[in-house]
Amino acid sequence: MVGPGRIETKAATPVLVYYWPIMSTAIQSNQQTTACDARQRRATRAAAAFEAMVSCAVPEIPAQGFLAGPHTFDWDAARERLDHTLDRGDDNLHFALNVETLLGRGFSDIAEKATARTRDCQGEAAVFLEAIARCHRAAADFAGKHARIAADQADSSQGEEAQRLEQISTTCQAVASQAPASFRQAVQLFWFAWCLRGRGTIGRLDQHLYPFYKADLDTDRIDRQEALRILVELWEGFNRGDTGDTLRNLMLGGLDRQGHDATNDLTYLMIDAALTVCKPEPHLCARVHGSSPATFLDRVADLQLFGHGQGTIYHDDALIPSLIEKGVPPESARNYSNDGCTEVTIDGESGISFLQLEAVKALELTLFNGEQNVLHGNPVGRYVTRLQEPRALRTGLVTGYRSGDFTAMTDFAQLYEAFLDQYLYQVDRKLEELTRGVEHSMEHGCSSPFQAGTFPECLQTGRDPFRGGFTVPCHMLFSGSIPTVADGLAAVRQVVFEQQQCSPATMLDALRANFEGYESLRHLCRKAPKFGNDDERVDELAADIARHFCERVKGWPTPTGKPYWPALYNHLFNDFAKVIGATPDGRRWNDPIAEHYSPTPGQARSGPTAVIRSAARGPLADACGSAVFHISLSRTMVPRNDEGRQLLRGLIGGAMDQGVAVMNTAIYDVAALKEAQMNPEGHQDLIVRVWGFSARFVELSADIQDHVIQRTNQEA
Repeated sequence: MVGPGRIETKAATPVLVYYWPIMSTAIQSNQQTTACDARQRRATRAAAAFEAMVSCAVPEIPAQGFLAGPHTFDWDAARERLDHTLDRGDDNLHFALNVETLLGRGFSDIAEKATARTRDCQGEAAVFLEAIARCHRAAADFAGKHARIAADQADSSQGEEAQRLEQISTTCQAVASQAPASFRQAVQLFWFAWCLRGRGTIGRLDQHLYPFYKADLDTDRIDRQEALRILVELWEGFNRGDTGDTLRNLMLGGLDRQGHDATNDLTYLMIDAALTVCKPEPHLCARVHGSSPATFLDRVADLQLFGHGQGTIYHDDALIPSLIEKGVPPESARNYSNDGCTEVTIDGESGISFLQLEAVKALELTLFNGEQNVLHGNPVGRYVTRLQEPRALRTGLVTGYRSGDFTAMTDFAQLYEAFLDQYLYQVDRKLEELTRGVEHSMEHGCSSPFQAGTFPECLQTGRDPFRGGFTVPCHMLFSGSIPTVADGLAAVRQVVFEQQQCSPATMLDALRANFEGYESLRHLCRKAPKFGNDDERVDELAADIARHFCERVKGWPTPTGKPYWPALYNHLFNDFAKVIGATPDGRRWNDPIAEHYSPTPGQARSGPTAVIRSAARGPLADACGSAVFHISLSRTMVPRNDEGRQLLRGLIGGAMDQGVAVMNTAIYDVAALKEAQMNPEGHQDLIVRVWGFSARFVELSADIQDHVIQRTNQEA
């Protein structure tokens, strides 16, 4: 195994060498003091930046409904108030706030608690706690501004309008001064906090809001219809402004910390709200397990049946034991949620950081002995939407590592050994890079004080989340598209070594030529086994590669003492396809590669059950960071009726029986998608699943649109 600080070498092979400086204790101590001072200055600046942002924000009282609060902020005005940059601290928005603490305390109490703790702490902890207090006092003042403005508007209004504004004022004043005492107040507090943070991941909101809903319901202060109206207004708020890759994931259902089913009435109401609003945000996900109520599974199927790619399934019975095996305490493991895409986080207890590597590129480097294949075009792409500026792309892997001469190999075992050598070499380089990033954050990072104030450990000790404020470290390495690697290896095994229909040299020539002039060979490659069709010949290759990856990641020494989490996932699959030349599965340059642990688009021809069986052969639970695969079905196969619901219920049940960890099912009318490409103005309401989110189809870049269409499974 290659460890941090040294490189595996081969005779006469030039390799990249990392030099790690050895510092004297005095120098190290001085650097630590300097870093600590810098962090304290940054925490103070972050609090000032948050105060400036809030003071420049214009309070918004809705013209209808009851949910107050802004959707946009005047960043330019905020910058003018500062003598430094508008740096509110580090927050990638990929993890949820600790909403339980937020709703249990409220802004004012968090500020008071932080101030009180400064008297028992010293140095950096006291500075960070004061920054937390300043941010939450500013948030409370902001809620109070809304209360005063709504009260003024109520004074100049009459009848029902005056009553509506008075209720807004009362709610905002309560939120400004204390913890919420009603469902409406809890929703309003969450909304203020979520907007002030900068939006992002939502977490297990049905669990956090349920105590307030239940208390109001039991005392007749609210009924289900009124609660639904409040949620619909919240859902409409989620959809104001940008949509798409917004990180707005919301997890429903699942087990509670004690291991009991936590599905509740609010879980169902949130599904009702999503189906009522019928817009992309937020992206609803569902935790299921062996004791999930049948009614819940039916409603999840309804969500999937709608066709927006909503209702991604997370399987508690697979994921929770895997998290525990990696050192997560059982109560925390049972409280997992997801980040802004599909990765697993611990709700209210962890952040997340990650890197990813191009598995298909590792196959290319294997075949060309450390060198890159020819690209038959300019590797330029847009991240997601057609409105984003195109950017130049390049591989993130290390070239030049000699894993063996493919043309000299006489059997598949030699090639596979060379691939694992090259692939794991690249995995090690990414693990070194991830470790350097974690160490840098631990030494230099300064979390957003506003965000940190919702985490109990931060509030109690003054420790930044980067340095102990999160109770569960969550650092991941992604390696998606392994199914495309398996397709390529299976093709070489069959065409080159088993049937000897071409030589290794001829295969390389065909790949360099992008199969131009080699159509018959490409046809043979495309006929080889493909992942997603319940074919062990290729599925076991993918599974073995994934197992090697997971073992390497789990065994890597980490700065936190806790293992990194492997993930069979890649959100940059569209970019990666542009920096990888033709591959031996018959794919040409710029043709799509598999996303996550899904089949390569267009290659799953045996129906959704076969896709599940192919995926289930892999170590899906062990890849606890995320091991999602997509099943994309045509609308003609899954109609919007009871027949369609039963089909989806069958897929959910089959996936659970097979031990699947994460599965997304999306249903599309392929003809409508193609028509939308020609006439986008007439299809503004067409919503599709992209990777960890859903978005309006017409807003996507052309190649992402093509990818969505190609991965849709037609009737087998």
